[in-house]
Amino acid sequence: MIKIMLVDDSPAIINLVSKLIDLEVIFETKILPFSDARVAKEQFLKVKPDLVITDIEMPYFDGLQLIEYIKSQGNTPTLTMSGSTFNDNSTETILYCAKSLGSDYIILKNELHESISQLINDIISKHCM
Repeated sequence: MIKIMLVDDSPAIINLVSKLIDLEVIFETKILPFSDARVAKEQFLKVKPDLVITDIEMPYFDGLQLIEYIKSQGNTPTLTMSGSTFNDNSTETILYCAKSLGSDYIILKNELHESISQLINDIISKHCM
């Protein structure tokens, strides 16, 4: 069973991504949802996820800090989501920052319906099998 840590401060996004994984990911998975990145960081070594999916903008402790921590602990693959806009091209800029901190994969939140399930299938095939 593939353990997926899912970190987002939006219950709607956690619900959406969880449902997409349950319905469309071909591997047996267990979703470990966290609405607070600080708690996710505290639990990371205990739960030992096979994949971490995280939002970037969250209160108190953001996804960039979480990615940095995860990568300091080993080579767990990370998929970073963002839907933020600060100015022109900001989402791509934010996701570029995530990549520069070590995120393995990135996705825009407005592409979740179309792309996340296949991306997760690909990540699991490449890193977890």
